Amino acid sequence: MLSSESFIKIFRQECLVSVRLYRQMPPGGLDYRPTPGQRSTLELLRYLSFGPYNAVRRIVIGEWNAGAATNEVTKHWPPSDFPRRMEWQGDEVARMIRAANPLDLETKTITFPWGETLLRSEGLVRYALNWAASYRMQLFLYLKAAGAKELGTPDLWRPLPDMS
Repeated sequence: MLSSESFIKIFRQECLVSVRLYRQMPPGGLDYRPTPGQRSTLELLRYLSFGPYNAVRRIVIGEWNAGAATNEVTKHWPPSDFPRRMEWQGDEVARMIRAANPLDLETKTITFPWGETLLRSEGLVRYALNWAASYRMQLFLYLKAAGAKELGTPDLWRPLPDMS
């Protein structure tokens, strides 16, 4: 069983690791795009800075269509805002989770657009938290492919001293 405070701590760590990775951006790295059909690093940063929050918000509310689409909200955000937006995201997710009725999270469901219905607490982990981790991993891989040779596996996984 994952407590609300444990979820918040893990989510914040995902945000902090993402910011540490961002700070290792190699020259020209924002324009890196693996193939024409994939996001650029800049587009990935924009998505990572709002998408997981948007999922948490929708799951806590219990309505997947609540609010605006991430790509619409973030389409003009400059990359320099990424650290501030990730801090905001961690703070806002903490506020939402603490304000949510724990009984609602454990007993009420949400149905996702692909037809899957989960308890809200399960949806928070399976989708919102896993998406934060997955997009963080994608950022790591983009940075490595764009030339950030100094990055290594420990930068992606280990707990770091400056993370609380």
